[in-house]
Amino acid sequence: MSAGNAHYVVVDRHGHRVWSQHGGAATFHRDLLWGPERTLDFIHRQRGGHAAFWMNSVWWQAVALLDLHERRLFVHTEREIAGYPRTGLREIRAWLEIMAALWPGWTVTWAPRGLYQIMEYLGLPYDTVLYLDEPPSPLTGQWAQAPTEDDDLTRVASALITVRDQDGRLSFRGCWASGLAEPLLSGPATLASHQEEALEFAVLESIPWSGAFLDVPARRLDWWSLDCLLDPAWLAPQWSGWTLTDHGDAFEEVAALIGPELLLDAGTDDGTLRRVADWFARHTADSHDRERLLRIRPVERTGALCRKSRNSVPDAGQAPCDEF
Repeated sequence: MSAGNAHYVVVDRHGHRVWSQHGGAATFHRDLLWGPERTLDFIHRQRGGHAAFWMNSVWWQAVALLDLHERRLFVHTEREIAGYPRTGLREIRAWLEIMAALWPGWTVTWAPRGLYQIMEYLGLPYDTVLYLDEPPSPLTGQWAQAPTEDDDLTRVASALITVRDQDGRLSFRGCWASGLAEPLLSGPATLASHQEEALEFAVLESIPWSGAFLDVPARRLDWWSLDCLLDPAWLAPQWSGWTLTDHGDAFEEVAALIGPELLLDAGTDDGTLRRVADWFARHTADSHDRERLLRIRPVERTGALCRKSRNSVPDAGQAPCDEF
């Protein structure tokens, strides 16, 4: 995941305004960490500040939308946490929980469909952002590799595709392309096709950002994803007659459907939160900020891909956490 550009969108009673930063995806996780006031000050120092200041979607790799009235923050990036040893799904969950603790009174939500969800929230057509209305190319031929890189179980594919074929046999394929959009747009025939690099079981020490379980006999597709940049309407032609279920970031639910052939030895959410918060603290110069990070403790999750501040008192009429 190379460095890319970032969009920052601020919504207030006057509408929305957009700022952009070249290379901003590389520092995205830390730039937003310190709450709304410092984040707004950071945003206002970037280029732009009007409703049409969108970079094209090819070079975009991060977006944050701050709705000041609703006190909601939507975030997405394709980038890993810069400098952190590895960024799997549990690490993103931890970062969201840290964000919620440092954004009191706000709801922090991951937007797995990135700019597509942002356009929908703003009521804008996809072609507002150059090239965003163009679907990515589907997979073809021998697209799969092993789910992990050589003997390094922590170096996992961005997407894990599991297939139960017509005879009930399981196979595990690693899709090393960015995100889950390309696999989903490929349709069942391509995903279920014979792949030379497929394995009969998978052992992973880091949770992939995305995973899909294709159950051919049941004509059912279940997936989790942090990175699925598409319009859901694009899926209908490829998946006619299939049941499609998006589990948000709940990889546990999909893993339970797959069974014991998938072994995920990736720790716990609470343990990952402590490691990620400590890591940010060690790399933070300000003593007050460092102390705030070290005080963060696990709280009960409030919904897939969404964190509410433990001090949050939502405004009357505020949209619930699982709505966009």
